[in-house]
Amino acid sequence: MSRIAVYVCSLVVFLAVCSDSWAQSPSVLYTWDGAPSIEDWKKNFGATGSDVLLNNNTPGELKIIEIGATPGLSVAISDGANRVRESSTVSGGLDLTGLSFLEFDLGHNGAGNVDVQFYIQGSPSFTYVSLGPDVAVTPGVSTYQLPLAGLTFEQQVYIRTVGFNIRDHAAEGNLVWTVNEVRSAGTPLSVRDLATHNVGSSDGGLQGVFGNFDLGAIIGNDGAQNQTGLSHDVVTGSLQWTDRGGSGDANDPSGAAIAYGNGTVYNGNSFNERVTDLSNYNYVTYRVSATDVTGGGGSVDVQAYYQTGSGFTYQSAGDMSLAIDGAFHELTFPLAGVTDRQNVNLSGLNLGAHANDIQMNIDLVRYTMVPEPSSLAILGIATVLSTAGVRRRFA
Repeated sequence: MSRIAVYVCSLVVFLAVCSDSWAQSPSVLYTWDGAPSIEDWKKNFGATGSDVLLNNNTPGELKIIEIGATPGLSVAISDGANRVRESSTVSGGLDLTGLSFLEFDLGHNGAGNVDVQFYIQGSPSFTYVSLGPDVAVTPGVSTYQLPLAGLTFEQQVYIRTVGFNIRDHAAEGNLVWTVNEVRSAGTPLSVRDLATHNVGSSDGGLQGVFGNFDLGAIIGNDGAQNQTGLSHDVVTGSLQWTDRGGSGDANDPSGAAIAYGNGTVYNGNSFNERVTDLSNYNYVTYRVSATDVTGGGGSVDVQAYYQTGSGFTYQSAGDMSLAIDGAFHELTFPLAGVTDRQNVNLSGLNLGAHANDIQMNIDLVRYTMVPEPSSLAILGIATVLSTAGVRRRFA
């Protein structure tokens, strides 16, 4: 790239950096403190004849009561495949990117140790992955810490179930198991590149991005939420599309909105890309360029937006003006005003209207706890222009 101009979109950047209101990504996943709800936990699979009853009659405890006719058979317990965590009703996968462990407070009422294999099922293919070797679980409740190091990125960013497989224990007979808490642990990332669009990155370089709304503005789009009209520029290693100028077609003005999920692969819809946990970050930076195909100049408004929670609530992180000059610029938006960042379904850029067709390129989408050093140089120059009446749609 020939040059990079940097903009920071903020009135209260320093306060946002210092705020701890969003906590860290490591968090409690299940506590069963809302008795009598088992929070969608269930028998996942097991030996023929194995059976269990689950209850949450005591707040803070999930009880698993073995009732198989043949005592002590192997049985696997897990959360529901569409349950992200206890505190969320969003459907999709659990995002543990950058974290190191799962921790279970688990035990049983037997006299001796029982081997247990802790596991997850992750990625769109629902791959079963054991979290290390079997662990001897002792009588009484203790904490067991399981490493996530064996997971691929696709598995760790999209975990469909977390659970444990109780091995055969005929000598102990049928047992009663207690789970008090399940949580994620580890030092969170301070920087996360949601998309680099480098050559060799996922989804042929597109990394799951798709046209979300105002689709008539994407030249070559077929009118549906998908990737038609989007391409990968191998020369710059960036996402590319041509955004229609003027008024677009009869239904959509110029200025499209593109959306990212968790940065993996778009499989015909966005379900396998949801949800993304961005709770650990205070800023997002888009490295983006706009080029007038007729050789003109000017600028185009760019809004960073989010769709969060079970209702896909549309939220804006602010608007900025991008020069239409063919150069890459870094647009940094503070996230202090975006709520529910633990449950982000989609995020992206929403372009404003512009007179001529422009070629858009996105080179990087980066989340940080503090602004990039280049952004700090002009901290506080730009201001946030909030918008409220933007259409909300999802795939």
